Amino acid sequence: MGALPPEVRQGQMPGGSGQLLTGALAGGVLGLLAGNKRVRKVATGAAGTALTLGGLAAVAAIGYTAWQRQRGGAGTGLQLPPPDSGFAPERAPQGQDRLARGIMVAMIQGAKADGHIDAAEQARIFGQIEALALDADAKAFVMDELAAPADVTRVAAFAATPEVAAELYAAALLPMNPDTPEERQFLGRLQTELRLDPGLAGEIEDAVRAAAGA
Repeated sequence: MGALPPEVRQGQMPGGSGQLLTGALAGGVLGLLAGNKRVRKVATGAAGTALTLGGLAAVAAIGYTAWQRQRGGAGTGLQLPPPDSGFAPERAPQGQDRLARGIMVAMIQGAKADGHIDAAEQARIFGQIEALALDADAKAFVMDELAAPADVTRVAAFAATPEVAAELYAAALLPMNPDTPEERQFLGRLQTELRLDPGLAGEIEDAVRAAAGA
């Protein structure tokens, strides 16, 4: 696959972006989780740029591309979903802010899958979040999620549609390099909770690896 389309690299999606946890927050949390090897690659690569400028744009492109390829669609790069697609953020059934919250929960849960975020790491991240230019609600939300136990049902609770389920799986993969038994077990449980077709899950993993330059 090629690089992200210019619209995604610039953080642009038709209809605008979410209001709370998109953009700088998504990129900022990726940076705070930089002890994870996949996050280091994503945070400095094409997908990281998209997440910094428009968090929902990158995840939408990954999910839509994987969905199309599972159905025999052609193409060599990530594709933006058309405005009438269920992957378009502005069509999120519960609103873009709710989708952004789900994406962040999925990212944080994915980062926890290998047990990397221990108490000391949480304390470091909490301190750095205080320095980010975020409102109180956004800071509280991220801190609460970092402190929450590892639980795939926290992610699945946001899966209002099959398209959103695919995006959540993509988001969980972004901070991961799923090469440990713990991470593979996490992904297996997440697939089950999201009711995700195994073929689609595989396509999403391929798309995330390509976006991260893995």
